[in-house]
Amino acid sequence: MLDEIKNLPRLRSDLPDHMDVDYAGARGLLYGCGYTDRELDTPHIGIINTWSECNPGHIHLRELEAAVERGIRETGGLPFHFNGVSVCDGIVKPAYILPSRDLLVNEIEVMAEANMMDALVLIGTCDKVLPALLMAAGRLDLPMIVVTGGYMETARLHDQYVDYIDVGPSITKALRGEISQEDYQELLHSIAPGPGACGMMGTANTMSMICETIGMSLPGNSCLPAVSEELRNLAYQAGKQIMCLWEQQITARQIITPAAIANAIHMCMAIGGSTNTIIHVPAIATESELDMNCSDIYADASQKIPLLVGIRPNGPHCMEDFRRAGGLGSVLNEIREHLDLSCISVNGRTLAENIQGHIILDNTVIRPLEHPLSFDGGMALCRGNLVPEGAFIKLSAVPEALRNTFSGRARVFTNVYDATAALRNGDIHAGEAILIIYQGVKAGPETAYNFTTELKGSPLKESVCVITDGRLSGAASGACFSYASPEAALRGPLCAVRDGDIITYDLPNRRLEIELPQEELERRMAQAELKLAPKKGYLKVYQHCVGSVLKGAVLT
Repeated sequence: MLDEIKNLPRLRSDLPDHMDVDYAGARGLLYGCGYTDRELDTPHIGIINTWSECNPGHIHLRELEAAVERGIRETGGLPFHFNGVSVCDGIVKPAYILPSRDLLVNEIEVMAEANMMDALVLIGTCDKVLPALLMAAGRLDLPMIVVTGGYMETARLHDQYVDYIDVGPSITKALRGEISQEDYQELLHSIAPGPGACGMMGTANTMSMICETIGMSLPGNSCLPAVSEELRNLAYQAGKQIMCLWEQQITARQIITPAAIANAIHMCMAIGGSTNTIIHVPAIATESELDMNCSDIYADASQKIPLLVGIRPNGPHCMEDFRRAGGLGSVLNEIREHLDLSCISVNGRTLAENIQGHIILDNTVIRPLEHPLSFDGGMALCRGNLVPEGAFIKLSAVPEALRNTFSGRARVFTNVYDATAALRNGDIHAGEAILIIYQGVKAGPETAYNFTTELKGSPLKESVCVITDGRLSGAASGACFSYASPEAALRGPLCAVRDGDIITYDLPNRRLEIELPQEELERRMAQAELKLAPKKGYLKVYQHCVGSVLKGAVLT
C-alpha cells in the first residue's frame, strides 16, 4: 500500500544498509528479530500497552493490542510491542500511585525515542495511566492515538448498583454492626465483576472522556464497555488511523492545544468529573509546553457550566446507563456553546463534526442545560488565607447540608491512618474540620481517600468537612477539599493549623479560611516543624524532582 503513495514523510526509523556500523549494525540486529527488508523500510509504529495481570483495568488489553496490530499491518506499517507500568489506585501502596504516572511517561519517552518510532498507539485504562499517556503524547509530539480500555460491568447487589466506592462505607457499617460480615464479604466479591475501569465517574472514566474531548482518542471510545466487540473494532480502526496520521504528519501538539484543554475542563464540569483532573490536566499542558493557567479555567468553568450527569457518586447511575443515554457526544453537543468546536481530533475531523447529531436519549441520566442536576459545576476551586493557591472540592458530591457555608474547630492529623482510627473510635465529632496534612507531592504523596470513604458510611458524613493537601479518589464524596496548596511540606498555611482553630468555608463565594490574624498565621508558619518522611529509590528521586501542583506536579 505504501508503495502506491507518493511524497511520504521521511522515516525517523530509517536504517539504511550502507557501510556505517551504527546503521548497518542496527539493521543486522533487527534481522535477528525475523524482520524482512520490506518490513524494515515501512513506518515503525510503537504499540505501548499497559497490560498487566495485577489489576482488572488492564488485564484485558492484549486483545485490544492484537486488534491495533492488525490495523497497522493492513495499512502498511510495522508494529512494535512495548509494555509500560500500570498500577491500580485501589490495590497498590499509596506512595507509588502518583509517581507511577511520571515513571510511565519516562518509559514511553525512552522506548519511543531510543527506538526511533515513527508513530505510537498508546493503550491504557486507569487513573494514572491515561494521564501519563496524554503527557507522553504532549512531550514527544509524534503522530499518536490513545486507545482507552473501557469500563467494567457494574454489578447489582440487593437491587442496587455496587462498585469500588461502596467498600469504605461498608467497612464503617460493618464495624458499627449495621451490616453482617456475610453481607460485607458478598459486597467485596461483587464490586469488580470483570475487566475494565470501575463503572462510576471516578478518575479513570473521567480521564477517558478528557482524552476523547481533547481529541487524542477516536470518537466514542470513552463510552464503550471493556469487554465488547465495539471496543475491539475501535482498536482496529485506531491501528489503521495511526498510519493516516503518520502520512499526514498530524502530531499530538496539533491536537493538544490550549483550546482543546479548555474544552476538556468545561466537559469535566458538566459530567461531575474527578477532582484528580486538576493535577493531570495541567500536567498534560505542561508536557505539551503550553503556557496556560488551568486553575483559572477550572474556576471560571465552575461558575458557567452546570452539572448535567448523575453518574455515581454524583447520582444513582453507572457508566452503562450513561452510554445508553447518549454518552459523551450528547454531553458535548449539549454544552457546545461553551466549547471551541474547531479543535481537531485524531480522526481528522473537528469537534463540531464529531458531535453533530448526538442527542440526549434519556434525560434522567443526562440532563439538558436548562434543567441541570445542579447549576454549580462538578467541582470548584476555593481560595483564602488557608489555601492561597487554592483547594478543589467536588461540588456535585457534597451533601446538601454542607453545600453553602461551614464553620468548625480543626482536628489536625499528619497521616490518614490516625485520622481513620479516630473516626472508628468515635474521636471525631460533628461540626469539626478534619485536616489530613503532609499528604502532598513533596511530603508523600499519599491519599486521604481511606478516611473519606469510611466517613461516607458514618453518621458524620453530613456534619464534618475534610481538607487535605494530598489527593482523593476521583470517586470521593462529602465536603472534601483536596490538593490544598501550598502543601504543608512547602511551609504553606496548612502547617500552621492547630487543633481547635476555627476553619470556615463559603462555597458560593469559593472561600476557605482560618480565623487567625495574618501575623499569627505567618509566625506559626515560620516556626512549624515540617514532617517529611524520608524516601528511598525512585520515590526519593520523585520527591526531589517533583514540581508545582499548579503545573501538574511533573518532574522537573
